[in-house]
Amino acid sequence: MIYDWKMEVYWRLPVFLQEMALSAYAYQLERIYYGPGYKEWCQRYKCMQNWSRSEADEWQNCKLQTILEVAGRQVPYYKEKWGNLNWKSIDSVQKLPILPRVEKQYIRQNEKSFLADGLNSGSLWVEKTSGSTGTSLRIYWPMAMVPKWWAIVEVMVREPVGLAQSIPRAMMGGRPVLRGNNTKSRYWRYNRWWRQLYFSSYHVSKTTAPHYINALRVYGSEWITGYGSAIAALADSALEAGLAPLSLRAAIVSGDTLLPGMRAAIEKFFTCKCFDHYGQSEGVCMAMECKLGRMHVVPWVGILEILREDGSPCEPGEVGEIVGTTLLNTAMPLIRYRLGDYAAWDTNQACLCGNPHPIITKLEGRVDDYLVTADGRKIGRLSTAVKRSQTIHSAQIIQDRPGHAYLLVRPGEGYCFDDASAVRDDIIERIGRFHLEIKEVPEIPKTPQGKTSLVVRLSDRPEMKMIYEELLQIAINN
Repeated sequence: MIYDWKMEVYWRLPVFLQEMALSAYAYQLERIYYGPGYKEWCQRYKCMQNWSRSEADEWQNCKLQTILEVAGRQVPYYKEKWGNLNWKSIDSVQKLPILPRVEKQYIRQNEKSFLADGLNSGSLWVEKTSGSTGTSLRIYWPMAMVPKWWAIVEVMVREPVGLAQSIPRAMMGGRPVLRGNNTKSRYWRYNRWWRQLYFSSYHVSKTTAPHYINALRVYGSEWITGYGSAIAALADSALEAGLAPLSLRAAIVSGDTLLPGMRAAIEKFFTCKCFDHYGQSEGVCMAMECKLGRMHVVPWVGILEILREDGSPCEPGEVGEIVGTTLLNTAMPLIRYRLGDYAAWDTNQACLCGNPHPIITKLEGRVDDYLVTADGRKIGRLSTAVKRSQTIHSAQIIQDRPGHAYLLVRPGEGYCFDDASAVRDDIIERIGRFHLEIKEVPEIPKTPQGKTSLVVRLSDRPEMKMIYEELLQIAINN
């Protein structure tokens, strides 16, 4: 198992002390997220909301030149790669294709070469990506960027749909708030400082759903946020259990692809609108669904391109890869960064909601099947476990039957089998009793659409069954 002394201390505490620790941690985070500069940035972004499309474009072009200046003069990777490129001539978003795209795996292997000269990584804010394909990264933000980011979230994500950080909420993310083998009825912890009910995403089932829903009522949660797959699993389980719908103000989901069935289940049980939000720990671009159900780019975060495999821009309606360029991060600027997610520009760029900024559609890429346990629980978004090993190039979980799956591991630099064993044990620690077999493979298969999912349930992917059967046979023979 991947040893984490902080989690070991947490597990040993009684529940009331665990919740005190969570509240104390939230207090510390609040000083960083919502501390000096936060209110001022909120006011500034509220004013910027009223800008026209041309004003936003002009602002982006100005910020882009600042970021390029930092990258071209202070960041080792760009100083080397752009040596023969006329990057100084780039004065608009349209000229960005002069620069090469940046691969996620290269950043993972050469992390420090993307940091600006003279910076001490210990003085920076560290974000860890979700690693939805089993490939995670550490991204360093300047501390001044953190309140800017959360001001954007408040003004551009929450407020437009009638929500706020101060309103009591429930959260379903990837943090293991209790051990996987815990079968007690308290599948959550309460953060009193933020009035945040943090649900376990790993214990949801038809049997446990009544406990979750009762907690929402008891703690007065008015909205819910987190992984769409986890919230949908809760809604589905509650409906299967015959529970009466519980009305919330709204649900904001992010971190994985929101499928139509997920949205339908969430909106049916919670009798509210479900809003899709696109963002990432890399902080290179963002988009948010408006009340009319259309997803607008948030230009103040970064530049979003949608490209074909050859790097040429996609036509409206044509699905391509999202490539992002930060306009906020001067410590570790990611420029033309390949996110591995896919979308298309909407063919109709006019929206009656009044938001003038570009609209994307067909957003997909981080699609995970549920992992089904022997007792019927549906587990999604296990990437927070996989991302904890830096020696695993990429990984995938292939489920052939309830309670059993294979952990496919593509070894990276410095890898040994114990690294995969630690990840396996960490997953089981989160979800409880489960048979997970490790198989080392030379490559992680992609879907027919060219994408990679972390969890693949073969019963739902018949078109891929033969591929995995052949791959597993090779792994067994080796």
